Amino acid sequence: MFKQMAFEDFWRAYRHGYWRKLASWILGTNNQLLPYHEIRDSLPFQGQRDLGAQTIPIENIVGSVGRYRDFDRAFLPTQRYNHQRWINISLARYQSVELPPIDVYKIGEVYFVKDGNHRVSVARQRGQSMIDANVIEIEVPISITPESEIDEILSRQAYAQFLQKTNLLQLRPDADLEMTLVQLYGRLLEHINTHRYYMGLEQQQEISYEEAVLSWYDHVYCPLILAIKQQNLPAHLPEMSLTDLYLMVSEYQWLRRESSITDDKVEEASKQLSHIYSAKDVRQTLRKLRQANWIDEMILTREKADFYAYTHIRTLRPDADLTLTLPGKYEKMLAHISEHRWFLGEKQGAEVSYEEAVTSWYDHVYLPIVHIIREQKYLSKFPDRAEADLYLWTIDHRQDMGDAIMEQLES
Repeated sequence: MFKQMAFEDFWRAYRHGYWRKLASWILGTNNQLLPYHEIRDSLPFQGQRDLGAQTIPIENIVGSVGRYRDFDRAFLPTQRYNHQRWINISLARYQSVELPPIDVYKIGEVYFVKDGNHRVSVARQRGQSMIDANVIEIEVPISITPESEIDEILSRQAYAQFLQKTNLLQLRPDADLEMTLVQLYGRLLEHINTHRYYMGLEQQQEISYEEAVLSWYDHVYCPLILAIKQQNLPAHLPEMSLTDLYLMVSEYQWLRRESSITDDKVEEASKQLSHIYSAKDVRQTLRKLRQANWIDEMILTREKADFYAYTHIRTLRPDADLTLTLPGKYEKMLAHISEHRWFLGEKQGAEVSYEEAVTSWYDHVYLPIVHIIREQKYLSKFPDRAEADLYLWTIDHRQDMGDAIMEQLES
């Protein structure tokens, strides 16, 4: 009697598997078990450990080492040639024979059967929710869930490699930098390398990669992500991840800043961003960014802080206020200081320290022009601008203005 029941169980499971296969073909869904070696080879290996005997949820068993073509995703049999083994295991269950634990590999939250595929199939067919298993965990830098499909897992290979390279999950365990633009993780690595380079210049020493990763994540990535959330960009662009938005906004910031330095139109930054990414990826994002005044405000806040830190102007001249209202213009002010330092050196026939150049430029170049701007009340004609803006404009247009200001400076 038990043998007939086990026989009928197999053919019932096989027919069920056949109809599932047909339904998945019609609907275009994936009904296959995940192949262990393909998944394992696609992800950076960080080690393995023996977790010993455990009771694991059967619904989390999603793949197999060598039998992934013999069963579907629900572990229903798809082949008839091995039906006798299935029937024998089912018969043993009817006869209350104790079966040994299966052997599995664990990756993330899911399991791949090394030995015991038929036992899993029979257990699922009988409605069993848990099964005893000897578990070996394969450590990889990303999580895989029972809902993960093979294409999704393979597409996360670049993210896994990024995490392995940066060691970010160990440095900042809560970090989540997943992207839908998976081909662009290399650009994130470029951001870290660039940040490391400028850290080295600022500190005049070699910066370890780990230190650069932490600094970039804490002081560049997270503040921009916070601003992106505050501006509600994710709600307007729900198909993009936060890291997608970080990458586009940060590179738009840089291009916007560069276009301001060279006095190009704002549209030039949009055009260059479209060249970097596909038009489909950026079209909607650009519409939002072109209208985003907060982009310029972020650029200005950062540039002003960098300018003050680099020149020490607040230490040298505590009352100095060199606020600019246009992004990219602090570079011009730094260029003025560098030129002034060179002329001082030529005049004195000796090396001039940077601090001496800053104070001399401020006292003998910047302030005299600002005094004239105040006397002539030029700022009242440009209420949206600051004195430092008009200083730069005056320097840039001194030829167009004739000798009027120069005469006042000399008098």
